[in-house]
Amino acid sequence: MYTGWMREFPVGRALSAKESASRLDVHAVQSVAPAERACLVRFNSTYIDLIDRRFRLRGMVSTAVVLLGTLGLFLLGFFLLFTLVIPNLEGDVWDWVMYAMVAVCVIGAPALFWHITLRYEFFTYVWYPTRFNRRNRTVYFFTGGKEGAVSVRWDEAVFYIGRGTSEEFLRDLRCSIIEDHVLKRTFAIGHYFDDELKMRGIWEFLRRYMEYGPAEVVDTIDRRQMNLSVVPSLRNCYLFVVASLGPAMLGARFVLMPLLLPLVVCRWLVLRSCRMPVWPQWVEDECAIDVDDPLRLAEPEVMARPESGRRST
Repeated sequence: MYTGWMREFPVGRALSAKESASRLDVHAVQSVAPAERACLVRFNSTYIDLIDRRFRLRGMVSTAVVLLGTLGLFLLGFFLLFTLVIPNLEGDVWDWVMYAMVAVCVIGAPALFWHITLRYEFFTYVWYPTRFNRRNRTVYFFTGGKEGAVSVRWDEAVFYIGRGTSEEFLRDLRCSIIEDHVLKRTFAIGHYFDDELKMRGIWEFLRRYMEYGPAEVVDTIDRRQMNLSVVPSLRNCYLFVVASLGPAMLGARFVLMPLLLPLVVCRWLVLRSCRMPVWPQWVEDECAIDVDDPLRLAEPEVMARPESGRRST
């Protein structure tokens, strides 16, 4: 699930046989109920914003391991410097060998880890939204940087169920922009799951919103309240990590706290270093919403608690 983030989606080609077989029709009703699956960040009568797939991975296990490894190598380099190199300086070739080892530990390893992993995590954007505007039937993808955003007409976009590269059992929802039968750009939308029916439920939510309007799906949102918050607070990071355990492991969260806390801190550090996305003005101009929109849902400051942590009302 790192393809399209740390590794670019392949372009300049036609859709593969698997991608074509899993293509989704905007006019075909799915056999599953519509469900936003905690992918929804904004909802109103004009547009909805969905989270990007990478948000679920930000600052989690792989990043925490890389950070701890980088810190370990950094400390090892200083240990070698003050215990082996400096006390034994004699000016011969072995001194240069030791200097090289220290340089690799102190400078080389962090630089390598930054290049292959950390630069995609730190000092980027907290999240990369996808916007579906039902009134002008346009899909917008936030890219950041000088480009800002990319748009494609809803009826011209190619949607399909994607598969994980190394973990083929994982599924996600993808949208490709194709011109003259050549794939130009691909974006992943929403969270990923190991159940294709969940992905089809997300797709049915999007399809009904775009084709029939917000009234068709607003009642499918849990108590008309969005569960996901993108506010990079320490509390939200804790709730997100705990929710990632899944229902079967929630009861053991206090026992697992020594393992969970490093993930909470790592995710918080990553997200706090990043900027919140700001849509280019041309997108905002095309997506103006009604001031008195009765179907506009409030954006939560705090992520909904896992089921076992909610109080009954």
